[in-house]
Parts: sequence; structure tokens; C-alpha cells
Amino acid sequence: MNDEEILEIRYPNVAIFGGGPMGVQLSTMVSSKADRVFLWYGDRKKVERIQKDRSVELLDENVPLPENVTPVYDTDFLTEGHWIIISAVPSRLQENVIDRICSSLSLSENHVILSFTKGLVSSSTRRKTGSVTFSDYVTHVKEKIGKPDIEYAAVAGPNLLTEMIKNQHSFFSVASTGKKASSIVEDLFSGGRNHTKTYEDIRALEVVGVLKNPVAIACGIASGIPECGSNFEGELIRLGFSEILDLLRSMELSTQSAMEFGLADLISTSTSRVSRNRAYGQRFVRKLISGEDEPNLLERLELFFNPKEFIQREMSQSESHVEGAYALSTILDIAQEKDLSLPLFTTLFEILTRKVSPTQIIRFVSKSTSNEIRTISKFAAKRSGLSLASGKEFQSALRRRILRHINSQPGMADRILKQAGLQIKSLEKRYEEAVENKSATDLALLPREIQLWKEADQAYETRNARDLEKIVEFYVSEIADDYRPFFRESLIHLVAPTRFAIGGFKPGGGLPKIGGCVKEVKSLASRYDILYTPTHRSHLDSIEVAFGLRWLGLPVPRYAADKKVMGTPGLARVLKSLGAYMVDRKRNRNLLYLDCLTQYSTMMLEAGIPTLVYPEGTRSRTGGIIPIKTGILSTSVDAFKRTGSEVIVVPIVLSYENVPEDTEFAGSEEHLSFKDFLFKRTEVYMDLCEPIPVSRYIHEDDPTLSISLEITRSWQAHHRILPNQLIAKLIVQEGGEVAIKDLRSLVSEVILSRKGNYLTREVDEIVNRGTKVLKSRGFISVEKDIVKTERAALLEYYGNMVPDPT
Repeated sequence: MNDEEILEIRYPNVAIFGGGPMGVQLSTMVSSKADRVFLWYGDRKKVERIQKDRSVELLDENVPLPENVTPVYDTDFLTEGHWIIISAVPSRLQENVIDRICSSLSLSENHVILSFTKGLVSSSTRRKTGSVTFSDYVTHVKEKIGKPDIEYAAVAGPNLLTEMIKNQHSFFSVASTGKKASSIVEDLFSGGRNHTKTYEDIRALEVVGVLKNPVAIACGIASGIPECGSNFEGELIRLGFSEILDLLRSMELSTQSAMEFGLADLISTSTSRVSRNRAYGQRFVRKLISGEDEPNLLERLELFFNPKEFIQREMSQSESHVEGAYALSTILDIAQEKDLSLPLFTTLFEILTRKVSPTQIIRFVSKSTSNEIRTISKFAAKRSGLSLASGKEFQSALRRRILRHINSQPGMADRILKQAGLQIKSLEKRYEEAVENKSATDLALLPREIQLWKEADQAYETRNARDLEKIVEFYVSEIADDYRPFFRESLIHLVAPTRFAIGGFKPGGGLPKIGGCVKEVKSLASRYDILYTPTHRSHLDSIEVAFGLRWLGLPVPRYAADKKVMGTPGLARVLKSLGAYMVDRKRNRNLLYLDCLTQYSTMMLEAGIPTLVYPEGTRSRTGGIIPIKTGILSTSVDAFKRTGSEVIVVPIVLSYENVPEDTEFAGSEEHLSFKDFLFKRTEVYMDLCEPIPVSRYIHEDDPTLSISLEITRSWQAHHRILPNQLIAKLIVQEGGEVAIKDLRSLVSEVILSRKGNYLTREVDEIVNRGTKVLKSRGFISVEKDIVKTERAALLEYYGNMVPDPT
């Protein structure tokens, strides 16, 4: 038979059982090669709706039903003629569907059943009939009702549904009880980007098709555990495949097909983002961590007395057909009957029945891959009772820790004291500047610091004494916050209505508008130490983050505030009461000060106190993302190493429609008052990015660098692109002058050609709102539908806020 003859084959009668996504996709695929296609649903009302609308749902989209496809509810249409039946029902329904099909088919015709369903018969059916696979069960039913002319074919993968819908290359591995069934699969599904291959052992193909799904669930669970990455999942797949081969041998089935098609199917199902079984594992561990999946009393009793029934009932209530979880208890029953140990499948069963933590999978892999039995303990959660502690409670312990750290580093005290002369000169120069600028905080603090350095320098020169205790005490006192929870909560409640009123009682007037991965951060913040890492655009950043997090019910962090911001001792006391700790960026070459600051930040994380740092170091004066300074990020890595407790880094992107300091960054000497910060602020957006577990990178050569790269990537992906920012960028790109109609075309082109977290994708809204904001600030003028630049530096500043494509 040549290729042209194959293409000309048409089948008069094809029935698809199962109106889920796979059934819908298969009905579309075969409709061009069949005269009549019947799509069977188990829901009469659904059939009536589809008959009326002539459209079906396929992965959240409505698609038209081909003209020759008829939705049906009963099986009466099977009583006459020769039929090709394609089964794509959940495995829990397969036995019942086989019974209905076989009892309805004409005795005088031959028929073929092609099954895409992955599963094994139920325990009760196995005991009654001796069947294990669905091909076994079809043979049993045929003998029982006397219908020998039914061939059965099992179809496996790798053929993930999402990729089939996208017309990407898919592979159909087929085995059947007769030659006709396999050839029909080739006729119906070969061609284009679909590839079929026939195997002889149908039972082996069916068993492998079932066993790969639990391994995919295990990989999904592992992907939700911070310390597990691709290496771990690769080892998990290896161990799972080994157990698959063991079970095949115990059932006296060939391992050859598993080696040929089964490994490919296993890898694609276990690693693909569109795998239902893998996604189920990810959801399971996420819900468990967040507490969303806490069983009630009746469920706990069922888990204790009948865990197998609990899993199967849980799956039967699920909208998604996760065959791996449903088949797991049956797999373990068969292994027990064969006196075979399946450690991975057993561990997964215990995890799904809530007997052990998901991290038990780490212990299993560790024991399986080492000659020694090692215990990897579950990551500790955050310490309780310390998140509201006052900063002063840390000062005594912090002083001891810093001195201990200095004394434990050979030569470090000498290096610090050899800097004393330079420090004294630098401080005296700063004091002269403070007198000239009337900087109250420096005038109050610098004389004492100069005196302490002179005393330490004299003691070192005359007696070779390495006494740094007094300077450390001074720095710790200067840096440390004096957090008072009641004061901060009262101030937030007092200031919020004022900000809201100044903002014109509009949404976002008192709070930033919040988006991003809120749910994910909430689920982790209740269990792990949190380090917030926002972009730095304005002195308002810490306030915006504090208000936003407080509104979400997330822990409000301690945060760094520049010494320059704490302009007077009185303001410094207020800000420290709110949880701010003082950072003096002019001491960037002072080894002792930098060590005090680093140890302070690390100790807060170790104590379970949520912390905020600005990885960029200072406010961006260009408007764009500036390279991260990794020094402060090292505190998260140090805290993890010292405590063994997970630290979750949460990147945050702040997007301002108007940055209060924008004219300062554009070269103006304008001094902003408190009033300016209140009234220049308009819309502010705060987007939480994907949480980054420190443990994910802890074994890399430079964990801090890897985390910083991930933070930058997250900032670029989640930055809210506002209309005035995009319009500013396009005007600058066009040389400073552009027609409104051309501007619309440019916006449309950008929206279509590059990804981004746009506030809106409506072209007219972007152009109208963007030009309005820029015009109101005097950055542009619009005459006769021509936009002209008036303040180029400010346009460039806001245009730089649009991240470059990644």
C-alpha cells in the first residue's frame, strides 16, 4: 500500500469515548479521515449544550466542533455497522465504558478499540477476573459475551496533549491484540508531525504507560522543595525507571519496549511543564506548605483506616485526570503480590496520604544513591517569637558576635587598625562638610566616632593593643533599629487615610496597587525567613513596601535607611522606631563598619526577622535597573549556612508613574520637602516576583551571584510598564518629535512584538494616558497632533524604566 492510498482511506464510523481535552483533540484529528464521528460524554446536559452551540472546550478555549462530529450520550448508535472506538476516558471509568461498548456492538461485524487511557483495572476486578491491564479485561469481556471480533490496541506516548494541540512533534507507541488495530492507528494518526511505532507486547506497553505517571508526580513534588533542582529530578527519574523495570520482570513482561519507548515517555512526562501528573505534584506540595490542604476530621480518619480509598476518591473529585495518583495503590498491590519492594512508589504513597513530609523523598534518594545512610533533615521553619523583637535586644549579642568574628579571622584586627589614620582624616573632613551643610545627624555623631578611632589608634601604636570594642559598640548603636510594633502600627493607621485623601480618594491613593506572585509569597512567608529585595527608585520605596505588605497581611520588614535620610537625631529616632536601621554609604571603605552592618543583617535573618535590602545599593538615577551589589545579598546565604533554615528571597518591583525625585536625577538642584513627596506621588505599582529559595543555589560556586542574576531577571519580567514610561521611550527613540498617529503605530508594534508586564495593552489608552501624564508635567507639548520634547532628560529618565527585552 503506497502513501497515496493511505491518505485516501476513510473510515465510515468512528466513536470517541471521553469528551475531555484529549477526546476533543482526537475527534478533531480523526474527523478528516472519517465519514461520521461520534463524541461520547457521560453528561446528558453537556451533550445538549454542545449540540446547540457546536463548540467544545479545549484547554480553556472554545473551539468549533467539526461538521461530521456528533456529540452523544447513549451507546445505541453502536448497534449497527463496523466501528472504530477510541477511548480517552479517565481510567476509573474505563471498565464501565468497555462493558457498555462491548455489550452494544453488533455481533455480525468486526470492531477495533483504540485506547489512550492509561491505567490498570481496579483491585476488585483483578481479584474477580485475574485481569491486570485493560487489554486483559477486554479479553475477559469478549469471552464472557461471546464477541471474538474485537481487537484492542493500547496507545502510549510521548504525546503530551498540549504539544499535540500546538501541532508539535508527537509520538504514538502502539501495541495491539491483532494487526488490524495497529495499522488503523497508523492510518489515523501518522503524518505531518505525528509519528507511530508498533510494538508486540501490549501488556508491557500498558504497564509502562501507567508506571511513568507516579514518577512524574514525584518529580513535581521535588520541584516544590527548595533544595531540589534538575540534578535531583534526574536521579529521581533514574530510580523510578529502575523500579519500572523491576515490576515488569516480576510480571514476566518484556523490558525491551520500556527501554525503547518507555524511557522517552517517562522523561517527557516527568519533566514537562505541561504534564498533568507533574503539575499535580507541584500543586500538592504547594498546598501542603501553605496549609490549604489540611484534611478535616473525617478525612484524617479515612487516611488512617483506608488511605488507598482516600487517594482514589480525591482523584475522582479532581477536575484534572491525574492517573498516576489514581493507579498508585493498585501498583503497590501488584508489587506486594509479587513480593517486590518498590521504595520510590511506596514513599510517594506515604507522602500523598500525609503520613510523611514531602522532604522524605530527599531521604529516600539520599539512601538510594549512597553507601552510607545519611539523614537530611527537613529545613527548619522561621523561629517564632522574634519577629516583633526590638532592635535593642540584639545589640549586646551583636557586639559579641562581631568581635568574635573579627578575632577568628587571622590578621583582620590589624588590617582594621592600620586603617585608623585614614579613617580619622576622612571623618574630620566629613565633620567640616557637616558644619558647612548643617547636617544635624553628622554633627551629633561624628565627634564621638573621631574620638574613639583616635583612642584605638593610640593604643595600637603605643601598646600594640587591638581593642575595637568601643568602636563596635558605637557602630552597633548607630546602625541598630529600635523597632516598636505599636508605634509602627499606629503610624500606618494614621498616615494611610492622609495619603488616601491627598491621592484624591482614588484606588492606589493611599496604597500601592499590588500584583504579581502574592499567593505564593503568602504561603511561604508563614513558614520561612523572608528577605525582601525591591528595586530602588525613591526615598518613598520603604514606605510603599511597608504599606503594601501590611495591606496583604505579610510580615513588614526591618529595612535599611540611608544616614542622609535620617537628617536629624529626632527623625532618626522616629524612623528607627518604625524598624529602620541606619546605613552610611560614605563608609564604603571602612572594614569594621561594613562587618558590623553585614553581621547585623545576617543576624536579623537568623532570628526570623523579615528584612528588606536594596540590592542596587542606591536609588537609580537613570530610571533603569542598575547592576546589583552582591555584598548585602550574602547575608541571606550566610544566614542559611549558619542555621540550616531556609531563607526565601522575594524580589519586588516598584513602578512609579511619577518619581518625586525625578528632577533631582535629571540634574536639577531642587530640594524636595516632605510636602513634595506627598503631592508629587501619583500612581505606584508594587509587584511581588517569584520567591527564590536560597537553598536552590547554595551548592553553586557563587550562590550570591546566582541569586543576584535571578533577582535581576525577575525585576525585568515583572516590572509594570506604565503608559507614560512607554510613550517616553518611544518619543526618545524617534528623536524627540513624533506624530500621534505614528505613536499609535509604534505602540501597537511594541505590544505585539515584545513581552512585558504592561499595565494595559489597549493602544489608545496607552497613547492618551501616557501623553496626558507627560504633558501635565511639562515634559512634552502637543501641537497639531505632533508630540514635541520639552524636557529631554526627564523623558529619557522615564523611558529607561521600560526594561530591555530579555
